[in-house]
Amino acid sequence: VLVVFCAFFFVTVSSRIVGLVGVTSNPTSGMTIATLLLTATVFLLLGWTGDMGKAGALTVGCVVAIAASIAGDTSQDLKTGFLLGATPRQQQLGELLGVLTSAVFVCMTVMFLAKASGFGTEELPAPQATLMKLVIEGVLDRNLPWTFVGIGAVIAVICELVKIPSLPFAVGVYLPVSTMVPVALGGMLRWWAEKSAKSKDVAASRREGGILFGSGMVGGEGLLGVGIAGAAGYARLQGGSPWSIGYAWAGALAPALAALALLALAAMFWRLVTRRG
Repeated sequence: VLVVFCAFFFVTVSSRIVGLVGVTSNPTSGMTIATLLLTATVFLLLGWTGDMGKAGALTVGCVVAIAASIAGDTSQDLKTGFLLGATPRQQQLGELLGVLTSAVFVCMTVMFLAKASGFGTEELPAPQATLMKLVIEGVLDRNLPWTFVGIGAVIAVICELVKIPSLPFAVGVYLPVSTMVPVALGGMLRWWAEKSAKSKDVAASRREGGILFGSGMVGGEGLLGVGIAGAAGYARLQGGSPWSIGYAWAGALAPALAALALLALAAMFWRLVTRRG
């Protein structure tokens, strides 16, 4: 019942947001946390506070999260297909095939990473998964710091009142600095690129080019991250050090090399978007 109830609302929200703004603005994490809070609270009232209750709450959250994600992705694909003149029926068949194949490979990847490094470790911190674990355990074990939750809710209301999107603000708070610094720098570059444009049309063109460049970087980083994690996990399973493929070889020069790489990416981004006007 909880799966159907939450999925009904969040699938609709996900599809509409993606259709209006884009898949990158799909608040899957927020919808999942809301589902976990509701499910864990219901289980607490029913007395299902043991390990089975925690597993059940996690299962409900997983199903709703996957449903919302697939709904957003399908909405994006169908919108793109409509613009290109594709046949919806053929697209839907492709979506079904894609879900089946991706489920297999995602499960294999997650199982390998869990066996090699484990989640919540230094090699694989998984901050969002850790947050969801804390939500479930906090509600069912009755040790969730509701004072902090209330403070967060008040801050979210204030953000909305001053026209600051509360969800990106919250994501920036709980994600590690190593993740959010590049996001902040990317946002500054986008603002600078649009601000320096001579007209609204040029600004829109630069924005589209920057989004394409950023999307490629996000996809490439994800694939490279899985590859590095796989190599590190394999090294661990073989009894070696997972850090042997990292930046230890650079020694004291590692921060400088990372800064140079970041500057090079920023220069590539700027050169790409400024070609559009």
